[in-house]
Amino acid sequence: MQSTTFRARRIGTISSQWQAIFNDYWRAYEAWYRRKMRTEITPQALKQAHRQLAAIMPEMLPLYEAFREASNDCPVAAQFLTGYQPPAYLLNCSQAILLDDEPVLIRNYDLSPDLSENLVTQSNWLGQEIMGTNECLWGLDDGMNRSGLAASVTFGGSNQVGKGFGIPFIMRYLLQTCENVKQGIELLQRVPSHMAYNVTLLDRQGAFATVMLAPQRTAIVTREACITNHQTRVTWPQQARFSKTRERKRFLDELLARGTLDEHRLRAAFLTAPLHSTNYAQGFGTVFTAVYKPSSERMSYYWPGEQEWRHEFAAFRASEKTVILGRQASPRVHGETITHTASDQWLSADIRQQLLHGLVYLPVSAVAQPVALATLKQDLRSKKTLSWQGYAQQLAQVWRYPVAAH
Repeated sequence: MQSTTFRARRIGTISSQWQAIFNDYWRAYEAWYRRKMRTEITPQALKQAHRQLAAIMPEMLPLYEAFREASNDCPVAAQFLTGYQPPAYLLNCSQAILLDDEPVLIRNYDLSPDLSENLVTQSNWLGQEIMGTNECLWGLDDGMNRSGLAASVTFGGSNQVGKGFGIPFIMRYLLQTCENVKQGIELLQRVPSHMAYNVTLLDRQGAFATVMLAPQRTAIVTREACITNHQTRVTWPQQARFSKTRERKRFLDELLARGTLDEHRLRAAFLTAPLHSTNYAQGFGTVFTAVYKPSSERMSYYWPGEQEWRHEFAAFRASEKTVILGRQASPRVHGETITHTASDQWLSADIRQQLLHGLVYLPVSAVAQPVALATLKQDLRSKKTLSWQGYAQQLAQVWRYPVAAH
């Protein structure tokens, strides 16, 4: 377990309040950027990045010039702050949409706590109020604007690097200029991403989408209500095994298929394995769970064993919160046990189909309870949340002969 502190800051003026954030974080970012970029930090590279910013994100140019001035015209910072062609960076994460009493976007941010800014910011630039998780000084990993659009990102599972902008800068641009999911999709189809990422969008009307981005490829727009760290298929097997992306996706799919799921149960699932990770040593630990409610105009951070940390547009204030990372939450919420591991307990569609094939040729006359056999076959065809335990219990019932009366 380890202690870490999160901060919430209002960024009104770039020349003072954002500059304070720059002063706090720039030394670490500069060391990382110089080490990764090496000989690619040049006046020519800066000019190219500026041209791309002007051509693709023209609305952001006034902000960029203000950032550049606040960073004392440092040439390295000037290139970094364009957001164009940054070094490769990975984050894992899981996220899901739930249309409960109100639309909810929930996500786990999985990374090493030492690499996280641990900073929630509220800004009101260019007439759009935004609050969310700060990244790369002026970018965002997740966030929501006052117009009612929320967005969150996960890594897309490919180590390919191409031409484009870093995802935190795309996320800022998205929330700075879009008011609903339709506009967000159109922007993501237009702006090139330098790596593969999945962006989940939700607006206060309940519209949602997950857009799969990758360099040199047309964005794939889906109605996925949950996503982890791959896209239409796994393309980086080692990373998939390490992050358990398929297991987490399957767990979420089956969880969302339950008709009784509500926000409290979904949040409890995000605070437990397999979605919640404590593998901080290898850079795959859950730093926080974030919940966005665009209708209520509020967001919250959660951790196992800690109090909710809430922020609202109407009453955002600077604050700090120190938490202990590494705790495991109880798997029970409202008296219901939350299943921990889909791969261990819930039967996937493929496994259900294989088991069904094994029963097809079983003669009804050979079993003790033909009705139980018919029920088991029907459940294998239709139930998405049938567990191994439930299957074993039903199979035992198929072969259970009635006890003779004495």
